[in-house]
Amino acid sequence: MPPERQAKPNMLLDLFNNYRGEAQHIVIVLLAMAIWRWGGAPERWVIGVVVGVLLLPFYVFKLQGYQDIYFGPVAVIGVGTDLVAAAAFVLIAVNANRNYPLWVAGFQLVAVGAHAVNALVESFSPLAFLILTIGPSYCQL
Repeated sequence: MPPERQAKPNMLLDLFNNYRGEAQHIVIVLLAMAIWRWGGAPERWVIGVVVGVLLLPFYVFKLQGYQDIYFGPVAVIGVGTDLVAAAAFVLIAVNANRNYPLWVAGFQLVAVGAHAVNALVESFSPLAFLILTIGPSYCQL
């Protein structure tokens, strides 16, 4: 194969890393449409919390010029949204007759725990913080 036709080994990984957030948001919107069409009440409540508390604030603050709601002057908003989402997920999980809302609430509590550790420990790695706050959202989908 000629050298110009060979794909770079990191090209796919770079593409994934560059558009990871946008791809996740598209998946959330597609899942929301499917769940609102075919899902039951607990599913609708869970996706409503995901869209309303975890997705919309991201775009609201991005339109206001903030790049990240977990660091900087609006970090308290990131903590607040995660706390509200955790409370809502726990409330849904307690009232739903399903197992998966318990998992969704548990993953959200991991993110809340990361905020607590970040507030209490000075030497908490920013990478570990991001993995513990953003990572559970992949499992929640």
